[in-house]
Formats: sequence, structure tokens, C-alpha cells
Amino acid sequence: MMGPAPSRPVAIALGVLVTFLWATSVVLIRLGLTEEDVQPLGFAGVRFTLAAILLLPLALPRLRAVRVWTADRRSLLGAVIYGLLMFCVAQVGFYIALGDLSAATVGLLMGLAPVVTALVTMRSRQERASLLQVLGIVVLVGGVVVYFGLELSAVGLSVALVAAISIPFVVGGSARLGRYLALDAGRVFGGPLGLTALAMTVGSLVLLGLAIVIEGVPTFSPRAWLLIIWLAAVNTALTYTLWTQTQRTLRAVESSVLADLTVILIALLGWVVLGEALDPLQIVGLVLAVAGVFLVQLAPVLRGKQSAGADPQVPLG
Repeated sequence: MMGPAPSRPVAIALGVLVTFLWATSVVLIRLGLTEEDVQPLGFAGVRFTLAAILLLPLALPRLRAVRVWTADRRSLLGAVIYGLLMFCVAQVGFYIALGDLSAATVGLLMGLAPVVTALVTMRSRQERASLLQVLGIVVLVGGVVVYFGLELSAVGLSVALVAAISIPFVVGGSARLGRYLALDAGRVFGGPLGLTALAMTVGSLVLLGLAIVIEGVPTFSPRAWLLIIWLAAVNTALTYTLWTQTQRTLRAVESSVLADLTVILIALLGWVVLGEALDPLQIVGLVLAVAGVFLVQLAPVLRGKQSAGADPQVPLG
């Protein structure tokens, strides 16, 4: 049996922890790609495949207990699509984009994911963003634009640009699917762990297969293996399981905006850890982005609704 959904404050706290760990991944991935000279898709494919291997032994008893193979096809297909989107398509787009475009351009487009989520959920009364949350999204996007700057005019149409533009659509569009799968995860998958393990296994194996076809069989130094093991165990297996748990409480728009903290934390880590100083305009952008996140997260509390749509038994649909 799956326990109760986390309270709203706990879900937000877990979400902030997850986004911080995801932000540290950028530093570790940069070390792997530059100092260890590893191929990006192979690095990502092995990382997520290893994370899935770590999760499966823990998830299999729960998947067997609910007889996941007897679940309705719609739920299983949803988990497969979610895994392909989050653990394959999004990763391929991210690494291809970073191969040719600046981090500022990619970061700017990643910051637009909540807008896509808000558009996708407009037809759902329970999931639809409130006016205050729409205002928060506008403030967030404004902060992202101010911080990173609009560089797209200087970038010609290319495979990398198309990949970067796809990121907010993939991440933002899959947020609603992940939300509904998480709400019904106890009945169908035995809990968030089962859902995460199943989705990650599907997406990571496809990603690793693509990496082998495009880049060849990946090889790593001992130091690169240490990075991969840490990224797989902590920054992937643990974080995505916790993230799925938060989706049982937070609505799709709220989860998408909270995920945007990763972009903000990357900038802060670059400032604190790597010594990359921020100019005054960038600081203004960070303040606006953080304010937008808080507006979206605090809107239900200000309306006196501590947990909008948090019933874990709401069916997928």
C-alpha cells in the first residue's frame, strides 16, 4: 500500500531539494564532458540506465504486488510515453542543443516550460492555472529573459535550435501526464517508485541504444565512472522518485514552475562554486524568477486551498 500524499509544504521542500540536486548535475556533467572527454549521449544513456538498474530491484516487489502487467493499457502506455519523453527525448534535445548553442539560449527556452504546461492544462478545471499563478508565470518568464538575454536573433535555424525549442514542449507537455500518472501510481504501479522505475527503464534503454548507434559503445575512465555512479544513484534514481512523490500533491503547472528553479540554481552555483560573477541585470532577473516561482506556489495558500487536487485516487484522464 502506498502512504498518503505529502503535505503541500513537504512537497515543496522536496521539490526544492530535487531541483538543487539537478542543478549540481550540470557541474558534474560539465566535468565529465570536458575533463573526462566522454560522449554526451553515451554519458546520459549509461547514467539513466544504471539508475533504472538501481531502482528496479526495489520497485519489482511493488509492481508484482499490484500485478502491473494486468493494468489497463492506457496507464501502461502513459508510463511508456512519459519515460520516452522525460528520459530519452528531453535528454537528446538537451545535449544536442548544448553542443552548438550557448547555455544562455538553452536556459532561456527551458524557462518557458511552465507556459506550455499552463496551455496544456487550460481545459482541465482542476489543473488550470489561477490568475495569480498566470501572473507568476509571466513574472518567471520575464525574469528568465532578463537574466539570460534574448540571443535567439543571433542564432540561425539549425538542428540544435530545433532541439532547444523542443525542450519546453517536451518537459512542459509531459508535466500533466506525469501528474496524473503520479496520482494513480498506488493502484497501477504500487507507488511512485514503481512508476519511476518503469518509466526510467523504458526511456533509458532507448536513449542508450541511440547513443550506441550514434556514438559507438561508450568507454569511461575510473573518475568518469565515479561521476556516473553518483549521478545515477543520487541525482537520478533518488531525485526522480522524490519528484514523482511531489506530483501527487502539486498540480502540473506548479511542478513545472518549481522545476524551473533548476535554471536559477545553476546560475547561483556558477556564481558561488565556479566564481562566475553576476552582473546587476542578471541579479534582477534572478529576483524576478524567484518571485514568479513563489507566486505560483503560494497562490493556493492565499486562496485558502492548501492542497488543490491532491487526492491520490483521481483516475488517469
